[in-house]
Parts: sequence; structure tokens; C-alpha cells
Amino acid sequence: MELRRLLHVVLSFWLLLCIGCSDGRFVVEKNSLTVTSPEKIKGTYDSAIGNFGIPQYGGSMAGTVVYPKDNQKGCKAFDEFSISFQSKPGSLPTFVLVDRGDCFFALKVWNVQKAGASAVLVADDIEEALITMDTPEEDSSSSKYIENITIPSALIQKSFGEALKKAISGADMVNVNLDWRESVPHPDDRVEYELWTNSNDECGVKCDMLMEFVKDFKGAAQILEK
Repeated sequence: MELRRLLHVVLSFWLLLCIGCSDGRFVVEKNSLTVTSPEKIKGTYDSAIGNFGIPQYGGSMAGTVVYPKDNQKGCKAFDEFSISFQSKPGSLPTFVLVDRGDCFFALKVWNVQKAGASAVLVADDIEEALITMDTPEEDSSSSKYIENITIPSALIQKSFGEALKKAISGADMVNVNLDWRESVPHPDDRVEYELWTNSNDECGVKCDMLMEFVKDFKGAAQILEK
């Protein structure tokens, strides 16, 4: 029975995923965003890493921020507006700032990626603590693009987003550096993972399933530890 308590892993894990947004233990994975110009908004700001795409863990990326005049929420393909974010040879990569709302986070990033940008910043539309931009519930339409997102993205706070927009509208060159080097809690070249358990041992068939899961997971855990 004690073994069952220790092995009650999968149910707790899925519960964590389901209620994570309201559970105080849920951790928002952040990276730092440093504005290097213009002088008036120079500084380092928090941003929340999107739960899709490919963040450059252990590295950083410099780029120039642009805010589109049309399709500012990024919910439509930018080629409908004849907009391209492909950077010119010799220039910094383009980071596109879009507004939150009206469509899934992942769809915004996908549309920006197709237009040639190297990263996406999503400005929150309310003042709140940063949240993780998650993938939508998979369906026939979203599954076509979610797995093909390859650029990093991050959610920024509304006030910071407004400061970026003001600088851009004033014709300032807004250069930023996205840094993921502090995003890995213990960067020791090993995969980090956690097993969540609770004391409920009256789960019947589910307990047997959990025991089988842990048994099967043993080999994978040994590989990850290497």
C-alpha cells in the first residue's frame, strides 16, 4: 500500500496540468529581456516563455523590435497585408511585437513566423502577473501549425508593451536581447524532471496503471540521469 502511495504519479501530474493556472505552486518559466536602445527605456524586464516553439535555452538572441501597422494582434496571415518581417542581410533579426487577444497565442506566433520574423513578443492586454502562453487544445486546425513553430516567443507585461510601442511610434530604433541562460534552474547538462505524488491509495485500477507507468519509466529515467 505504501508503494502505491509513492507511485501515485500520473494522476497528480495530469491534475497539475489541468489546474496549474490556478494552483499557487505553478511556476511560470521566465527569461530576461534587455532593452539596449533607446536610452529612455533601457533596462532588463521579465518575460514569460511560450509553451511552444523552440526557446534558445542556454543562449541569447539580439534583435530589433517592430510593431506592425496592420494586423496588430497577429490573428491573420501577414501576407494578406503585404507585410514581411524578413530581416535584411547584415541587419539584426526582427522581433515582432503583437497584442494579446482575439486568437490563440500559438496562432499569432505561427503567423509572425511565416512572415519571416525571428522571435515574437506578445504584449498583455491587462495589468497582471506574467502567465505562460500555452498551446490551444489540439484540433484539426491547430495541429497543422503548432508542431511547426520553430521561433521563440514571450509574453510581456502591458506597461512594458506600451513603452515599446511608444518608442517605435516615435521612430526610435528599439533593440533588445532575449536571454535564456538563466531559464534552466540547474544547467548541468542533464534533463530536469519532477515526480509528483500524493497520499491517496484508494484509486483501484488507476493505482495499477500508475505502478505500470513507473515500472516502464525506470529505463527512461536512467537515460535522462546520464
